[in-house]
Amino acid sequence: MKIKKFVGASMSECLLKVKKELGENAVILDSRKVPRGGPFSFLLNDMVEVIASTEDRHPPPVKERNWSQVGAEPAAPVAPPGVSAAEFALISDDLKGLKDTVQQITDHLKFRQLPSLPAQLEGLHRDLLENGVDDRVAAALTQEITLQLSGPQFEDRSLMQRALYERLGKIMKATVPVTEKGRPRVIALVGPTGVGKTTTLAKMATHPSIYGRKRVALVSADTYRIAAVEQLKTFAAIANIPMDAVYRPADIRRALERFSDRDVILIDTAGRSQNDRGQLNDLGAFMEYAEADEVHLVLSVSTRLEDQLDIIHKFRVANPGRLIFTKLDETTSFGSILNVCYHERKAVSLLTCGQNVPDDVAWPTQTQLVKLAANRGYFRNELLPSIAGTG
Repeated sequence: MKIKKFVGASMSECLLKVKKELGENAVILDSRKVPRGGPFSFLLNDMVEVIASTEDRHPPPVKERNWSQVGAEPAAPVAPPGVSAAEFALISDDLKGLKDTVQQITDHLKFRQLPSLPAQLEGLHRDLLENGVDDRVAAALTQEITLQLSGPQFEDRSLMQRALYERLGKIMKATVPVTEKGRPRVIALVGPTGVGKTTTLAKMATHPSIYGRKRVALVSADTYRIAAVEQLKTFAAIANIPMDAVYRPADIRRALERFSDRDVILIDTAGRSQNDRGQLNDLGAFMEYAEADEVHLVLSVSTRLEDQLDIIHKFRVANPGRLIFTKLDETTSFGSILNVCYHERKAVSLLTCGQNVPDDVAWPTQTQLVKLAANRGYFRNELLPSIAGTG
């Protein structure tokens, strides 16, 4: 990593210097205003000081040791001559603590809100944070826009907003409902307990803008909750949709063959804890037999980012390629959708915001996703009125 200080008459001048010397991928670590020197400095505007760095994005691979030859754990470091083991242990602890402290300081400098941002850009930054966008994600987006624009462009809020929307559009991808001629489209919903998979499945099956106008069949693979199977059977009977329940992975093939004349087959699965490896392995077995065309991972929008990322990581056993976010009506900020997409880059297929079937659901466009992340009031003022009660 190369770290260097740049001083100029304005932020734009500093950024030009950063780009010229460190390149387009430079990272702004800090910026501040500094007074000019000299006896008449009080008559002059302050200078701007920027600290920037280049990141080593391709560190050398770490050579893996063969622990079978040296034991299950790495050997403890050997104290140098003249130093006792106890003294060496204390020194090692101090060095580790110093390393952690330096890392914390680096993170703080890199991702805090920059004090010398142009007012309009600082406003966009603040809007992201107030909408629940993670501070690191907001800082990264702001830095990219800062390096992209220059001079008078920083005074044009609409220009900066377009730059932000363009960047968000590269991160947040939307999908559309798909059907195929000649064979059914097999779609499975997976996810942790309590996120609303069964209700979401019912909405997908009956909402006219999703699969409500197609010939749909339902398959329940929820072998853990008898009540859930009965609930889906009741719904299927009311909606006049054929349904089958399977209790072993191998039974899925039979159910799919039974519904081979349908346009879409929707598979409901049991909610699994991401911390239960046995349940996840069972889910993986069901998905292997299902050979689904689409696997959607269902997440609650109000779940903490750390937990959402952990869920996505653990549910890779089911090979989900798309995300569904539920319970948008139970939160007041929607930046968590951007946070997840920023880290995982998976497409978003569905948003739900209530219990009404077939209402309270939207298959969002990319523009809607971008506005949802950038504007805290967009959901209540525009998106919710457009989807509630439209079934």
